[in-house]
Amino acid sequence: MTAAKWQEVLCRVRSLSAADKDRLLTYLHALHDKPQQPMNTESTPETQPYTASESAA
Repeated sequence: MTAAKWQEVLCRVRSLSAADKDRLLTYLHALHDKPQQPMNTESTPETQPYTASESAA
């Protein structure tokens, strides 16, 4: 990720309400604590790469 993209992410996080920040942290902790799955050769919704069109959502 470029520095500009990280800056955009930080700006978005800073603009969240306290409740939304708490939910985001809970979500990120759950992702971090999730057991690592071996990578498949088939693409599943969890392993599909991030696309630029998702950032518009």
